Amino acid sequence: MKFLPIVAAALLAPLFAGIVNQTKAFFAGRRGPGLFRLYFELAKLVKKSCPRSTTSTWVFDVAPAVSLAATLVAAAVFPWGPGLCAPGLASAALFFYLLAAGRFFTVIGALDTGSAFEGMGASREVQFSALVEPALFVILGFLALLTGSTSLGGMLGGYDPTDWTHHSVSLVLAGVSFFVILLSESSRVPFDDPETHLELTMIHEAMVLDNAGPDLAFILYGSALRTLLLAAFLVAMLLPDLRGGEWTRTYAVFGGTALVAVAVGVVESVMARMRFLKTPRILLAALMTAVLGTLLFALFR
Repeated sequence: MKFLPIVAAALLAPLFAGIVNQTKAFFAGRRGPGLFRLYFELAKLVKKSCPRSTTSTWVFDVAPAVSLAATLVAAAVFPWGPGLCAPGLASAALFFYLLAAGRFFTVIGALDTGSAFEGMGASREVQFSALVEPALFVILGFLALLTGSTSLGGMLGGYDPTDWTHHSVSLVLAGVSFFVILLSESSRVPFDDPETHLELTMIHEAMVLDNAGPDLAFILYGSALRTLLLAAFLVAMLLPDLRGGEWTRTYAVFGGTALVAVAVGVVESVMARMRFLKTPRILLAALMTAVLGTLLFALFR
C-alpha cells in the first residue's frame, strides 16, 4: 500500500497533459482532444519502429530509456504522504538532480544525432536550466528554514498551519516563483510551446526531431511525469499539515496537481509565447521573487 501513490502517479501522468489541453480548449471555445489523448498516442508509438540516424551512436539509442528511468526514480523518492514511502528521507537536492539527469540524457541524445536544429534546442534547454537552478535552490533554502529539515520528506511533510498566518507573504512568493520554474522546466508557454512546428522557435521539441516509435513514447511519457512531479512538489510545499489519516495528504496532493494543470492551461490560454531573448528576464524575476520571500521570512520569523 505504501507504493500505491507511486503507481498512481505513474498511471496518471499523461492525464495531467489532458487536463491542460482541455482547459485550453475550453477557453478557445473548442471541444478539445480529450483527457486521454496522450494515452492513445503512447499506445500507437510503442507499436511503431525506431529508425536510427546514420550519424548517431549507442548514446542516442539508450538516452530516452535512461532519461525515463531517472524520472521514475524521482517519482519513487517523492514523499506522496507522511509515513507512506520511506524514500521520502532522500534529500531534496537528490530529487531535483534526478530530474536534471533525465534532462541531461535527453540533451546528449539530441547532440549525438549531429543535427543543427537539435543542437540549437539542446543549447537553449541547457541555458534555461542554468537560469532556473539559482531560484530553485533559494526556494529549497526557504523551505529548509521554514521546516528545519533538508530532507525531501521533511520539507514537504507539512508544516504547522499557523505558519500560513505568520509567513503567508513568503509562502505565496515562493509558490509564484516555483510556478514559473514549473512552466520553464516543463517547456510550457511562455517559455516554449509544445505544439509548435517552427524549427527556429523550438526548444524541447527540437531535441526530439529524430526520435520515433517507443523512443518518442519514452520521451513524451517522461516529460508528462516530470511535469506531474513538479506540480506535486508545488502543491506539497504550499500544503500545511492536515489533521487526518495518512492518506488525507496524499489525496490533497493529487487533487492539487489537477488544479495546477488547470492553472497551466489558463496561463497558456491568456499568454503568448515570449521572444527567446526576453524569457531569461522572467527567470531572473522568479529568482528575485524567491529571494524576497526568503528575506521576508528571515526578518519576521
